[in-house]
Amino acid sequence: MRILFGWEFGAGLGHVTRFRPIAERLSAEGWEIVCALQEIERGDALIDRTTGRRLPGVSVIQAPRWNIPNDPKIRQIPTHNFADVLRIIGYGNAEALRHRISAWRDLISVVKPDVVVGDFSPTLNLAARGRVPRIGVGNGYTTPPAGRAMPPIRPWQTALQDFSIENERALHQAVNTALGVLGDPGVDYLADVLHGDETFVFTLPLVDPYAAYRPAPTLPPFNMPRNITPRPVAERRARGVFLYLPRTHKLTATAAKAVKAAKVAGEAYISDLSPDGARKESGPGLKIHTTPQDFATMLPSVRLVVHHGGLSTAVAALLAGTPQFILPWNLEHAVTARRLEETGGTVALATGREDEASLRNAISRLCADEGIAERAMTAAGSVDLGDPEAGIETVLQRIKTLASG
Repeated sequence: MRILFGWEFGAGLGHVTRFRPIAERLSAEGWEIVCALQEIERGDALIDRTTGRRLPGVSVIQAPRWNIPNDPKIRQIPTHNFADVLRIIGYGNAEALRHRISAWRDLISVVKPDVVVGDFSPTLNLAARGRVPRIGVGNGYTTPPAGRAMPPIRPWQTALQDFSIENERALHQAVNTALGVLGDPGVDYLADVLHGDETFVFTLPLVDPYAAYRPAPTLPPFNMPRNITPRPVAERRARGVFLYLPRTHKLTATAAKAVKAAKVAGEAYISDLSPDGARKESGPGLKIHTTPQDFATMLPSVRLVVHHGGLSTAVAALLAGTPQFILPWNLEHAVTARRLEETGGTVALATGREDEASLRNAISRLCADEGIAERAMTAAGSVDLGDPEAGIETVLQRIKTLASG
């Protein structure tokens, strides 16, 4: 049996690490596995930890790519539903979409999979529709409910603005135009392109922006940090702070300076920062590590974690009972931060408070705040990640059933 995994949009490792436990089990059973990734460098997430080589039977190839503008101003464009997000990355261009549907179809013809599994891969979903059984996987943010108009991303927003409604209309028309040129029937709703014949959403209701609209329960996330045990405040490093940000975040340099100026016991890992850069930027009050840190060890040992709001980091800090100061990088992170603020153990950056002095004062205050420390410990006891093996087994059984059908 052969399976094609596809990852088309989105940043970070989360999309590929969602594939890994499924790929591991299918690899052990002798399946051939082809992973079409938008960033082939992320294929390292599929390396066997024992041998240091890629999992047996796994191949990594380049997925059809989009020419997404690399312009920081894009992050300033309002996004209120997922149609707004898709519009930014070019999904309103019917001609570009037609070319990429054709490219995915050609890839499918070459690979000849028995099943395709897509993570944030709407064009793969369209290309495989009616040709190969499709399974969709994803987190809450990238998987708004199918069979309906897209709801607001912000859980506290009840109605959409006119431009979001128009974006959804225009993108729906572009998708159906491209499909019509290729001789395929259209889709009923734009959200349908983000789903397979069956779709499995791995998230916690606490951070699912569409929890109020989702008709089926989500599955326990299996790419979340686990085995994290909170430690009493008295056993943590005095004024201990852990900074975890990507190098490309606009506030990384400012936040690092703020940690140093706050006179705390700071440690950091800045992803994509070279080892030489980490050593150069380290100084009194902040040691920047050259390798990723073990969340189960680091987070329960500090009084505050400063990060951008990535879901895995946010959940890990929640489990550790560690107060969080979140500097959101995009809307998904802002939604995660807002939901976590409801636990009382998290503070998100307020708009307009992005200078070094404000960050320094916030970091200094939060790492000494006994009230937020107590609320974070209480929140840790309320988290239930569920049984990840049950979720993995559910997807595996559906893959096998579809492949043999």
